[in-house]
Amino acid sequence: MQIEDLFKIQKEANNKVQIDSNISGYKLLARKHLELQIKMSELANETKCYKYWIDDNFTVEKSNVFSKYISCFRQVLSLGIDKGYNNIECITIQPSEYCLSDQFLNLYIDINDLLISSSEDHYTTLLEDFLSLAISLGFSEQDIIDGFKL
Repeated sequence: MQIEDLFKIQKEANNKVQIDSNISGYKLLARKHLELQIKMSELANETKCYKYWIDDNFTVEKSNVFSKYISCFRQVLSLGIDKGYNNIECITIQPSEYCLSDQFLNLYIDINDLLISSSEDHYTTLLEDFLSLAISLGFSEQDIIDGFKL
């Protein structure tokens, strides 16, 4: 998947955000990591993949899941921009062999790896795993690109 243009779009969006000048660089980055974890949790909640009990009233709204997915993707790209990892032009999207709940757990590990030991390799792994999640959720590359540009 070509993501070069998506980084550019996200960078423009980031430039419009007014950041509290009283927050140090470290605190700002820590809060952005926390924001990603919260958004990832909201996405997992929307998919209901964590449910292990029988519930006849349980429904998943694909449009809500997609909206949460795009919100997370924006945050993933934003972190890459902040860390200087936005020179990545293309990511290969591969279907995951894991169930949704395991994919989310792996994404939390990816986020923590990036926080604790920041590197472009850890960031690339996060991107790959997050884009693989899209396939599991039933979203195509074109869906993601179109949704991102809205």
